[in-house]
Amino acid sequence: MGRGKIEIKRIENTSSRQVTFSKRRGGLLKKANELAILCDAQVGVIIFSSTGKMFEFCSPTNNLQCLIDKYQKHVSVQGEGFGARQQLMYEMKRMEADNDKLEVLIRQYLGKDLTSFSLNDMIQLEQQLESSIDKVRKRKDEVLSQQLTNLRRKENILEDQNNYLYRMMPDINAMVAIDQKPGPSAMMDLFGGVYQQDGVSEFPAYRLQPMQPNLQQVGFMSHGLQL
Repeated sequence: MGRGKIEIKRIENTSSRQVTFSKRRGGLLKKANELAILCDAQVGVIIFSSTGKMFEFCSPTNNLQCLIDKYQKHVSVQGEGFGARQQLMYEMKRMEADNDKLEVLIRQYLGKDLTSFSLNDMIQLEQQLESSIDKVRKRKDEVLSQQLTNLRRKENILEDQNNYLYRMMPDINAMVAIDQKPGPSAMMDLFGGVYQQDGVSEFPAYRLQPMQPNLQQVGFMSHGLQL
């Protein structure tokens, strides 16, 4: 005859519970050893009885403390990954909610979707818009003032450069006059050959005499010029 099916529940009788614990503990450790040998698995078992006594088993090629450390590290890594995913999902949901709120506010500022607004809500929205307009106007005035200051600074720079060039004009004109001074050939063409070359004059010398008789000198040539 086969064994009858045993109901899985706490054994109330202390002696029976202790006997069952010893038998099943031995079977569990035996199965763990077989699993480690047959499948080359790393197996560790820790059992505490109802009286607080500890029983342990570890696969022959391992140490129970090493298995515990490996277990803790593995659980920690998985926990970090799970926590990171949870945090990421939370942030995504929060950002979506914030985005929805911003879209609603933008539509309200544009005067849309105001059917559900009460009188107080519309008064508050109007005050917010007026405050925003005041800030925009203040910023606009600051930008205009800054641009005006920059233009005035540029005007002063250009004025200083203009004054400097104006002061430099006499020197530039003098240099141009020197560069354009007529040469010997031009002087000869201008005075009809009176200009002397190599110390010899091609025409008789002329002398200017004053109109008053008492200033005239004797011995001048008859063809002298008079003023």
